[in-house]
Amino acid sequence: MMNVKDGYTFEKYVAKIFEEAGYSVELEKRLEDRSGDIDIIAEKEAKRYCIEVKFSRIIDKAVERICTIAEEYNMLPVLVSAYVIEEKKKILYQKKYPKMIMIDVTNLLFAVTYNTELYNELVSILPYSVDDIEPQEGFIKLDSIQHDDYTNSLIKEMELCQAGRPTFTKYEELCYKLLKNAFSDDLALWREQQKSNKDLYRFDLLCRIKDGNQKTFWSILERYFNSKYVIFEFKNYSEKITQKEIYTTERYLYAKALRSVAIIVSANGYEENAYWAAKGSLRENGKLIMLFDTKDLIAMNKMKIEQEDPANYLLDRLDDLLLNLEK
Repeated sequence: MMNVKDGYTFEKYVAKIFEEAGYSVELEKRLEDRSGDIDIIAEKEAKRYCIEVKFSRIIDKAVERICTIAEEYNMLPVLVSAYVIEEKKKILYQKKYPKMIMIDVTNLLFAVTYNTELYNELVSILPYSVDDIEPQEGFIKLDSIQHDDYTNSLIKEMELCQAGRPTFTKYEELCYKLLKNAFSDDLALWREQQKSNKDLYRFDLLCRIKDGNQKTFWSILERYFNSKYVIFEFKNYSEKITQKEIYTTERYLYAKALRSVAIIVSANGYEENAYWAAKGSLRENGKLIMLFDTKDLIAMNKMKIEQEDPANYLLDRLDDLLLNLEK
């Protein structure tokens, strides 16, 4: 079943893409004598576009609706899908509705090929892996400006971020962006500031491992730790974190909620007692808590720049943890 919040997030993302392409846009536009809103109305060079955004598979009723409205209000109908539209279906619709413009995920991926930030945002919204999807040029086009500096700019910001309470919000924001930059292909959901157990506990970020992800690290988490979800905690402390933070994070992990794994990123690393507490949690309760510092997060993003897989960095650390786990 489609998550309504994710559907609206995708709708806002599509509006942003059209804005980046030079269109003026209106979201959730209600037309006179019409029940229901139009997802997006876009305008450029005296042409108006009536845009239907689908975070689910395309259904004939949605196609008919948007084409009827577009004709009635002298607009061009546009259908945007978060999935691949089969070629035979495209031909069928094009024959029936010759004015309709179809944009599927292959076209969106092509449009944001050179914009790292927009690419990360797109693939983090999608509930599935795009590894096997070939980007295809389509109707929507962005300026082919290289955005390779995005990762470097994030790294620079993080290196300048001072540890301590005054900058904890900035630190959390940068951790979020760097993680998304490194793992948007692998993880979905990206829910910040989640509360659990009737608001008694709050964790910084919750992600879901994408369906169909075949990478070794994420496969191990799903298969052997029975964890579909991963909690991330960010600690911008002036000192190293202690076992106290491990025990607090351990409370968030709950096997029946498919949430048995947490990753903690701390500005100044961790004391030895925190490391032993994390190993104890794994040995005694089967809860995996992995400890990283800011330098680790930066290193994973540098791997991204070199077109290496940052998940291998996580895998190496997991190997080390499991190989050195005592009875």
